[in-house]
Amino acid sequence: MTIESDNAKEEIKEIVEKCFKCGFCKALCPVLKVLRTEQYSARGKAILLDNNYVDKIVYDCTLCKACEKMCPLDLKLCDAFIKARKILVEQKKEVSENKEMIENLGKTGNIFGEED
Repeated sequence: MTIESDNAKEEIKEIVEKCFKCGFCKALCPVLKVLRTEQYSARGKAILLDNNYVDKIVYDCTLCKACEKMCPLDLKLCDAFIKARKILVEQKKEVSENKEMIENLGKTGNIFGEED
């Protein structure tokens, strides 16, 4: 683990440990509406991250910030999810779709890999 990953884990913890698991974040979550499983909600991901469990499930978030709009504590959960994604990339545990998107961006200048 690098210093950057350690710092990111601390920053994630600072965000998610404040969550008191009220569930308001679930009301507008588009991912939860489709997948209908608690772990895919912002609250579910916050619980996992609060337990120091950084997993690819953080990629199952649109980063739309609907959870943040509903949060009575105004927690920046999407910031925590982005930091968790950075940790996974550093550990070479990112999802293949993410790798493909980055490669396409480098090769063609767009995420779809389409030539002009």
